[in-house]
Amino acid sequence: MVRILRSLDRILVLERENPKERDGGSLDPGVFTGKNALHILREPGSDLWVFKYDHGVVPPYLRNKYTSFNIAKEQAEKYFKTKKIKIVSVKEDL
Repeated sequence: MVRILRSLDRILVLERENPKERDGGSLDPGVFTGKNALHILREPGSDLWVFKYDHGVVPPYLRNKYTSFNIAKEQAEKYFKTKKIKIVSVKEDL
């Protein structure tokens, strides 16, 4: 069964590929513990999708605007693959 996401604010749930490694580069460790979250939001005026943290600055590689959620998520997957991090799920922020 495919679940359709409808929220304009979606949170990426991230996990290190090897939890024993402390890598993640400049990524806030709070994204792994739930103390910080990486959102993909649709801007109301432009209908473009952008990344935003609860706290902190988004990495330069992800500071673009995307025409769809799927394109933004693909970009995040490419970026996090280089950091040995995977997106395990996407939550809707209702």
